[in-house]
Amino acid sequence: MRGRFGRAVLLGGLIFANAAYADVIQFSGLITQSTADGTGPAVNNPILNLILTGDPYTVTLTFTGSITPSAVPYDLTGASLVFADPAQAVTESSFDVISLTLSADGVFDDISLLACLTTGSACAGGNQLTANFQIPAAMLNSQNVTATGLDEPHPLDLLEDDGVTDIHGSIDRFSQTGGASAVPEPAPLPLLAFLSAAAALIKITHGRRHRAASDEKI
Repeated sequence: MRGRFGRAVLLGGLIFANAAYADVIQFSGLITQSTADGTGPAVNNPILNLILTGDPYTVTLTFTGSITPSAVPYDLTGASLVFADPAQAVTESSFDVISLTLSADGVFDDISLLACLTTGSACAGGNQLTANFQIPAAMLNSQNVTATGLDEPHPLDLLEDDGVTDIHGSIDRFSQTGGASAVPEPAPLPLLAFLSAAAALIKITHGRRHRAASDEKI
């Protein structure tokens, strides 16, 4: 996890209370790096090895309540999050801690997602899904919206096996359905501390990996 999302996570979190309906957020794109490109092979979820570069994928997040642009992330722990590659019938859904940030950015909304896997040594060890993209602010509660990936070249990053398995994807489309008023409460301090530590460690891990890759090319 890097840059924009790392700074947002450090601000804190929110949880939903007294919400009556569920929202469904889905975004999609194409796989730009798979285990066939030199990462992995995946061990904790071996079916990830079936994913091919160029495959379409979707990420679907279903949670209770609704979201609006906020200065702090939403804690959606307990929500349903599914990464799917329909072309290969591959899914990953073993997520527990989930944090979503929706930030106003002029005429756009910037959206950042961190979801920690329950496998390996968990999020702090490089076992998570991250996504960073933006959409037109007026289209937040809309279907099939054009999305622009941020944090290139990996707007979508799925890390498993303590960071050994690294799958990237573009983010091109966004949809949101549902919506209800929700009363947010501050997230517990232990969760905030965990997310902050995870953000810092993941940034360091990625930096080391990219430096190592650059050295190999040289």
